[in-house]
Amino acid sequence: MKNWEYLTIHIRYDKKRKNWVVEYAGKPPLAGLQEILEAHGSQGWELVSLTPEHFEAAPGFGKWYVDPAAYRATFKRPVGD
Repeated sequence: MKNWEYLTIHIRYDKKRKNWVVEYAGKPPLAGLQEILEAHGSQGWELVSLTPEHFEAAPGFGKWYVDPAAYRATFKRPVGD
């Protein structure tokens, strides 16, 4: 039976950068959803789920638009065989 380790990260939309961002303690932020996924994938992490965590509403032409403003990404990778 395989053993797994898990990692969850908070990905938020940064209006100044106009991109998705992950902020790390003591490291520069990582911007861009593709870059975030590739960075973790290159370390052996496999994306398990990407769940909306926070929403923002904005008025539109006669209706409201609700879009995700942040996601919770969960990754897994096998622990030593």
